[in-house]
Amino acid sequence: MHTRLRLLQGATALLYFGPLLAGLGGFGWAVVPLFTAIFMGWLFILRPQQWPRSLSEWGRPEALISLLTQGVVQVLLVAVSFGIGRGIGGVLGTVPPFPLMLPVGVSFLSIPLARMIWDPWKGDRMGTFLDDAIAQVDALAATPKATPEDLRLRVVAAKRMVGAMGNLPADTAPEVLSSHLMAMSAQVNHDALRVALMDPVYDGSASDLHLRAAVVHSTTGAAVDALAGSTYPLALFHELTTPEPLQLFAGRCAALVAENPDRADECPSTSDVLALAGRVPQAAMALTLLADALTKADPGHG
Repeated sequence: MHTRLRLLQGATALLYFGPLLAGLGGFGWAVVPLFTAIFMGWLFILRPQQWPRSLSEWGRPEALISLLTQGVVQVLLVAVSFGIGRGIGGVLGTVPPFPLMLPVGVSFLSIPLARMIWDPWKGDRMGTFLDDAIAQVDALAATPKATPEDLRLRVVAAKRMVGAMGNLPADTAPEVLSSHLMAMSAQVNHDALRVALMDPVYDGSASDLHLRAAVVHSTTGAAVDALAGSTYPLALFHELTTPEPLQLFAGRCAALVAENPDRADECPSTSDVLALAGRVPQAAMALTLLADALTKADPGHG
């Protein structure tokens, strides 16, 4: 599991290393649009659930707004990486002699490598390498000697682990967050991790990264199955009010119930999802797709 995580992190790092290398090589700012196109390609291929899947859906205003917002974010990420490279080159006082295609190739290579490591259509099922971790979680849950003090200590440990996630970059990919969370769950359990993630959400102290981690965990198949009856995804859904975490939740929750329709009982009702879509238009498309997925999974889900 840890080897797969390192590989995925390395593949993602190549994406950012390309513009940094271009800046180090002294290439002009005119290369920024080229790297932005590669970054957008990475999003389309590695996060397909976030995008419309038909021409009619692309015609909706919210789809264009989402595309524009993501484009602006990617331009900023490229510009920052490029600027860091220019700064390093200025400090060194030298320009390495390499062609532009080298940094471009480095960034582009991130896409096929990351796609080989992670299948976005399988959501949280990060391959069979997680089987051992899940087995450990089941073993912990089945331990007859567990006492209230044991559970308290697990929550304390889980909160310490979740706090350490604050050292991750703010734009850490959901699949990387999922790998971290699954590793944590092998040490404590999904219930302790749920408490550690939800407490800051309830008291309003959760950072954007923490909120995204809670979304990822609450829509992870292994976590939902282990906590069946807790309506974990439903509880988090009612705490979400901003577009980005709502879009992430909608895409992952739709994949969750498509994989196993029985999980619809743990998720928000179709009517609640559509009502929120009306209040948060920036996430309306993703929420509408989630409502469709819930209806398909359980026509009577309401």
